[in-house]
Amino acid sequence: MQEKPKFLKFLSVFLFILLSVFACKEKTVGTSLPALGTVALDFNCRDLEGRTWTLEDTKGKVLLLRFWADWCPYCRYEMPIIDKYYRKLKKEGFLVLAVNVKQSAQVALAFIAQLDVTFPVPLDPDGKLARRYGVYAIPTNFLIDRQGLIREILIGEVFREETVLRDLLKDYFKF
Repeated sequence: MQEKPKFLKFLSVFLFILLSVFACKEKTVGTSLPALGTVALDFNCRDLEGRTWTLEDTKGKVLLLRFWADWCPYCRYEMPIIDKYYRKLKKEGFLVLAVNVKQSAQVALAFIAQLDVTFPVPLDPDGKLARRYGVYAIPTNFLIDRQGLIREILIGEVFREETVLRDLLKDYFKF
């Protein structure tokens, strides 16, 4: 009689472990960031002005691909710093695509208007592009070189100090 409860206990523990392993595996697959030095994933998204952007459109430029939302406290003070460098270096090939994640065009436009930033703001209303890039925190930034390779991935508050962005770009531009 006692063998049956032991077997059921063993079976329950085994099934629990098996289910846990598969559940964890499923979650990590959807949120893995691309590796540094790999080709950036292609994308197709429309910005607030109606222009469609693809990775091909950015070839030959140094791209800061930024994923953000208006509820992000860091975005409020980082976006103007990023825009300062965008204005200064865009003629030399610096491009910023600040992808708004899971918000309406009206919300993104209102936020951008408050900050008076000039770089393009593509929309990712369903979060599909953010998921493809493995974004799990806002903001997340990908620095993509002129050949389309991912050179840096920066997550969270990184541009509070202007020197961080300048140091990040110094290998690509003269200051």
